[in-house]
Amino acid sequence: MSDDGSVASSALPLVNPTADTLVFPRHRLRPGVSAEEASRFGELRWELAHLAHSDTARSKAFLWSNFPSALRPSFMRIAWALANIPTPDVLHQRLGARSKAVLSPSSLMSTLTTFRHFARWLKRQGITEISQIDQQLLTQYADHLTEKGWTNDYDERRLFALSRVWAYAPFLLPEDRMVMPPWEDPGAAIIDFLGDDFSRGHDGENREVVIHPATMSPLLIWALRLVLDLAPDIISAHRERKRLTDRIRQNSSEALDGPQRIRDYLRTLQASGNGLPTYIGTVGKHFRREDWAENALPVNLGFIAGTLGVTHAQVSTHLAQLPDGLLLADGAPLNVEIAARIDGKPWTDTIDFTEARPLATHLVTAALITVAYLSGMRPEEVLHLERGCSKREEREDGTVRYLITGRHFKGVIDEEGNTIAGGELRTEPWTVIEIVDRAVKVMESLHSERLLFPRSVTPRRNQPDEMEIEAEGLASSVLAPRFVSFVRWANEQATRLGREHELIPSDPHGRITLRRLRRTVAWFIYRRPGGRIALGLQYGHVGTSMSESYGGRTKADMLEVLDYEKTLALADTLAEAHDRIESGEAVSGPAADRYIAAAQEFNARYPGGFVSLKQMKELRNNPRLQIFEDSQALLTCNLDPYKALCDPELAKVGSQELSTPNWGRCNPACQNISRADSNIRRVESDIKQIDTELADPLAPYPLRVRLQQCRSSRRSTIEQHKAIARRAKITK
Repeated sequence: MSDDGSVASSALPLVNPTADTLVFPRHRLRPGVSAEEASRFGELRWELAHLAHSDTARSKAFLWSNFPSALRPSFMRIAWALANIPTPDVLHQRLGARSKAVLSPSSLMSTLTTFRHFARWLKRQGITEISQIDQQLLTQYADHLTEKGWTNDYDERRLFALSRVWAYAPFLLPEDRMVMPPWEDPGAAIIDFLGDDFSRGHDGENREVVIHPATMSPLLIWALRLVLDLAPDIISAHRERKRLTDRIRQNSSEALDGPQRIRDYLRTLQASGNGLPTYIGTVGKHFRREDWAENALPVNLGFIAGTLGVTHAQVSTHLAQLPDGLLLADGAPLNVEIAARIDGKPWTDTIDFTEARPLATHLVTAALITVAYLSGMRPEEVLHLERGCSKREEREDGTVRYLITGRHFKGVIDEEGNTIAGGELRTEPWTVIEIVDRAVKVMESLHSERLLFPRSVTPRRNQPDEMEIEAEGLASSVLAPRFVSFVRWANEQATRLGREHELIPSDPHGRITLRRLRRTVAWFIYRRPGGRIALGLQYGHVGTSMSESYGGRTKADMLEVLDYEKTLALADTLAEAHDRIESGEAVSGPAADRYIAAAQEFNARYPGGFVSLKQMKELRNNPRLQIFEDSQALLTCNLDPYKALCDPELAKVGSQELSTPNWGRCNPACQNISRADSNIRRVESDIKQIDTELADPLAPYPLRVRLQQCRSSRRSTIEQHKAIARRAKITK
């Protein structure tokens, strides 16, 4: 063994697989994938999903057919080495190394994609063999990446993929070995090759863009409306549609009396004056006669066949000889009673046969948004939830909480440090609010599958190719179109029902994803602590449940995202406080001095913003800088947990220290209150609104009394502020 820990090449069999050699080791294959089905080295399509053990796995094939042919044999052997030989020690010994012994399917796909990009670039340089590559050429490739303008992290991963080729050299044939990249030289740094502007961004969800509030608020309103109000109607329609489709016979031998049933059915329709059920969808079994008007709806074969228990062919045969005088109905409404109401009126008159399955899909999407957004789970954690995962727990103090048990994936590794593909059961359940539990129960009522969000409850689609892998669970990659479809449907309903204020606008930062939902709820918790999610539920309740879920975790998780948003919210509030005081605003209240001092300290410590995560942590943990503002409270809270009258546990021994204000219990006598002139302007605006309501001669007497009391209280606040407010100039 050499000094760097690598094994001498003379002691190793060099990588040179035959065409029928398995690409991946048998023990790493996905359960259910036999050796006969697994990819072979000589094939130009390698199915990487054979390595994925999750319930949301989908085909992830790498195609060698579009790889430069001259370099393909060498890179195929290199790729086989990466999949079958543990990562060499030299890569584990790099500064800040995070390499695993075994590459995950996604990392392998990323690496192979980089090989293809690199090989195409080499082809343009006239390179046909790896032995022709030198350090100068690799430096030119690094320059090429920088010129393309991709992200720094992306460029770094591409260069590291080439470092892997060099690291595996002792295992490779001489013609497949690559010179040590210049960025792996002990005296070099990655910044030397990726430009002076190179920097690593924050990891994880903190890089996700928050969904705009104007988009998120109505999106959640419609998601909760489906889960809490419309779900029973949609589930009933889904079951009725399934009952009808299950009755459709596949061949005429199963319905020998089918022709007579159809004739009786048509005669009954004609006698009653009812029309033939029509098809209002875009895909499905339907029938249209040539002599019908162009705008006439086709007959719904599936609805009729299911109603009568016959075949599609039997129905279409008799429809071709329709008796004169039969009318066409407007759709094929299911026999489902509409119970849900919006503004006291039924939300729809009927649910059509063709609408039932799309509505079920929208219900799945709504439940997915509800669970993901209000629990703070990661996408894979949500998508792997199973039937029976949620339970109600009554505690000794009389309170009730809801617990969800499921699998988690991030940071789940084996004894050798390799990622466990299927994750593991989380030892500590997620604590959630009741709405999340109700969304889980809705999914359990909608279907009978093992997974809470199965692929089976989806719009009609072609079956996957026999070469493809498609597990029973939904995959994150297919959700974006579902969100788009859900928004389109919700906007159609908002327009139809005259609820234009609930239209969901497009998000300025692009498509909605589960990862963005996770980041967005943290933003709302700290930016709108008194704001209401829907139906009176406050974000503070969600924040509390998330803190309880993640507080006992040893690894950074949702608390990291919450802390990140709390710090940004604190910084914004303090920066605004500094601007107010610098512009000459006066401050009043028992905590006025603390408010001014906090603004001064913040401006002195962070005049140019944050430079590091360490600074963010210092700000978050500085007890003098805990300044919180809520426009609905018409004040600023300078939180000192030992003075906080909003804390119901304040006087209790051993109670947990309050970390954010409880705006729902704000007490005007609290010593943490301060008000600046801008707060008072909002109070004055509030008084104007009250005066407008008092001017209404039809306002009930009890309401008028309450409004007058509110007006008097706000007027007193203004007078007190004017009497004791003081100004302070922040030193620049």
